Amino acid sequence: MKISVLILFAVIAFALSGCASSSHVDLIPAGSRQQAGEIKAQFISGGNPRITLASLKGKVVLIDFWATWCGPCRTELPDLVKLYDRYHSKGLEMIGLSVEGQDGRPQEYFDKFISSYGINYPLGLSSLDTLRDYGISPIPTTFFIDKQGKVALSFVGTHSGDDLTAAVEALLKE
Repeated sequence: MKISVLILFAVIAFALSGCASSSHVDLIPAGSRQQAGEIKAQFISGGNPRITLASLKGKVVLIDFWATWCGPCRTELPDLVKLYDRYHSKGLEMIGLSVEGQDGRPQEYFDKFISSYGINYPLGLSSLDTLRDYGISPIPTTFFIDKQGKVALSFVGTHSGDDLTAAVEALLKE
């Protein structure tokens, strides 16, 4: 009886320690990183119609490729909004690039979507060249660009807010 109680406590302690652990991401080693491709997009929010990666050097940049019709993309939006709120003043820039650039949706459609999700970072409609340069096929796909403008990490598919935060924090410390 005592052994089964000890095993039960060991299992519970192990499970709880897993819940308390923080996320860890492995960035590409700095010497192995490749220069990020310049982005070409028609910006539909954020007040700056000509955002370039070159103008963001010295900052950590998160580029999220997504679409309004993509369920997993919509699932990640609240975490991205919180991330921007928390880290923008600390040196994070975020850019959402929709793959819907050729769909012909009116600005009002995007305005309503942006408002309904409380999106607080610049969004653009990605050019086909940018989609091709970044090798975008499945979405969401997220790139983390270091302060020198090099790709330090990418995520394909949805990732937890903890994973997104861990990547941003690691890059801000560099």
